[in-house]
Amino acid sequence: MKKCLALLLGLSLCLPAISTTAFADSKGIKVNVEGESVQFDQPPVIFEGRTLVPIRAVCEKIGATIKWDVSTQTTTVIKGNKTLSLQIDSQLMQVSGGAPVQLDVPPQIYNGRTLLPIRAVVENLGYEVTWNAAKQILSIEQEGAIIVDDLKNTQAYGVANWAQISSVHQFSYKGEGLAYAYTDNNQLKITTPGKTLTLGVKYPILGDVISDDDGNFYVVWGKANDTQNAAIETVFISKYSPEGQELKTTGFVGKSTPWRDADSAKTKIPFDSGNSVSVISDGILVNYHSKERYDGHQSDNVIAVKIADMSAYSLPNDTYSGHSFNQSLIYSKKSSGFLFASHGDAYARGFRVNNSSGKYGDDSEILFHFYLEANSNYDMYIVNTTFAQLGGLAETSKGVALVGASAKSISEKAKSEKQNLFVQLFDPQADQVSASMFIGGEVRSGALSTDINDRDNSPLESVTDYGVHWLTNYNDTDVIAPQVVSANDRIVILWSTDEDTFYMVLSEDGTVITPATSLGGQPLNSFERPVYYDGAVYWAAVKNGRLKIMSLRP
Repeated sequence: MKKCLALLLGLSLCLPAISTTAFADSKGIKVNVEGESVQFDQPPVIFEGRTLVPIRAVCEKIGATIKWDVSTQTTTVIKGNKTLSLQIDSQLMQVSGGAPVQLDVPPQIYNGRTLLPIRAVVENLGYEVTWNAAKQILSIEQEGAIIVDDLKNTQAYGVANWAQISSVHQFSYKGEGLAYAYTDNNQLKITTPGKTLTLGVKYPILGDVISDDDGNFYVVWGKANDTQNAAIETVFISKYSPEGQELKTTGFVGKSTPWRDADSAKTKIPFDSGNSVSVISDGILVNYHSKERYDGHQSDNVIAVKIADMSAYSLPNDTYSGHSFNQSLIYSKKSSGFLFASHGDAYARGFRVNNSSGKYGDDSEILFHFYLEANSNYDMYIVNTTFAQLGGLAETSKGVALVGASAKSISEKAKSEKQNLFVQLFDPQADQVSASMFIGGEVRSGALSTDINDRDNSPLESVTDYGVHWLTNYNDTDVIAPQVVSANDRIVILWSTDEDTFYMVLSEDGTVITPATSLGGQPLNSFERPVYYDGAVYWAAVKNGRLKIMSLRP
């Protein structure tokens, strides 16, 4: 059926109706693009035994753009680095970077519309076409898409106070490229560049998946504990061989830090209202995640193991941030230690960076502040609203980049401002937060309340942020869920807005190399760090139950 089916799609253009060929109505045919029904302003028609439907809506669904040259009667379809040119009554389609493609039927004009051969168009843009004759449904799917109906979309579609755990976890595998993992029907499926493993789900909540240089896999699991029995283990790290054999599992009761040992602060629900991220370095696996505590509050938590024997490992520094809504973790070569970034609304209120070797340990030492009004009186609706989102950390030869989105003001104006993209590039070896630790940027100052319990209209406290590089200047939309990854000593940032997805490339010192550039609506994996490999950035995204591998070459 695939070889014999030739379907033509029409493009809405202001053209004279010059064709005199007979067309017949075909109103029963439906077209789905990646699981979404396409609505047309003209019903499909039959032309010489083939079905024609308007193409503009289809191209919009797949993120392609269309141009029409009236003088040559040529339609050009552009998506990414692919350009297709089709001329009325010509059976040759020009394809950028390749030989012309012979068409079964040439483009036609009908009722003021240009009709294009859909199979030739979409297949040359990386999509597959299938036809269900019984249901009269034409389906268009991206090549290589995996359909898993129960997987949630990985892209965030609006600004939220806190992050979330992605339905697909992604990581670099043995220097070979992108690997990813997800659960389906009580099975954990891990796909690397060379194989796919299927493991049983050991605990009900999946927090993260990562691998070491030898190809062993480490799965961070969790389970809820409603009993408030502080002795019950709630978070686990399981080690699996490259073939998928379980080697050892280590459990944790989920205390917040070595000195915040109170039972009320231990884990009730792991990975709740925040993120979970893992890093392996020097034989140590560190996982940094959020949790709901027995006392009903939310905070961050760090667990670690020695990967050789899976014994628990304690970091030398306190990394705690109360009410941490997002977490980022890297191993900093410059400071020879793990570097943690948290998004806290209370203790501390701002983006706080902690170093496992002991720097930036005080609650008041934060790199980027969030406004809080006086008289908040422990109103969580007020306190939880931080006007900001954490993007993450990335290291270059010049320093460490902290990327996020925020209102630009530290004042009442923050309540009405859009959240814009920014970066701070800083020296992770600095002894304390000061202007001298940042590279370039500008000063951001204002005043805020430091007491979430204030009910006496206490005076606001002046604060200053240093080295802030504002990268966007949106007035009508927000930056949503920014992400960052190091790419050959460059900084690649991805984010979305209400209308599109974008990327930007910065140099090692924060200079913009590639300004905000559209990704053509390609979906993101908003709360998983992208993987840089062999000159390109990769991520695994899910939209409408379709899992696809996306990439860009910055």
